[in-house]
Amino acid sequence: MATAGLIEILDEMAAQILAVLEDEVDFEIQVIPRMVINPTPPTIDMYPGDVARGLDSAAFGDTLGEYLFTVRARVSMADQDAGQDFLLRLMDDTDELNLADALLVDPTLNGLAASMDVRDPSGYREYLLPGTDPRGALIGFQFTAHVIAARS
Repeated sequence: MATAGLIEILDEMAAQILAVLEDEVDFEIQVIPRMVINPTPPTIDMYPGDVARGLDSAAFGDTLGEYLFTVRARVSMADQDAGQDFLLRLMDDTDELNLADALLVDPTLNGLAASMDVRDPSGYREYLLPGTDPRGALIGFQFTAHVIAARS
């Protein structure tokens, strides 16, 4: 197998999350393997983080280390209770909707990764949409997925 690239890794991360969540909810969830500027919530997107490469796995011959992806979930506050309940389920490590667990169902990402780990979960955050009134902000949370690409 060839070395996996960013596009393939992100696509597989999204497919894995969607496969788990679609089996558990009866409403549509937008799961996109790229950054979504104007989401249709609930939305889960993923993209290279502010620091895109980590050095935890850097070794001789692999000076750049692992990929660091931000995985972010956002909901509308049109129905505050329902939105927050859904976020809490995504954050709860005892719930079948736990987002990190959905991503880690196969930490090899169908053979694209040598390994994957999830770190640095945030609490609630407010996400403002471009050109909108702050009262229409979305809330959500995010974490960092550390992915060591499979190499051949």
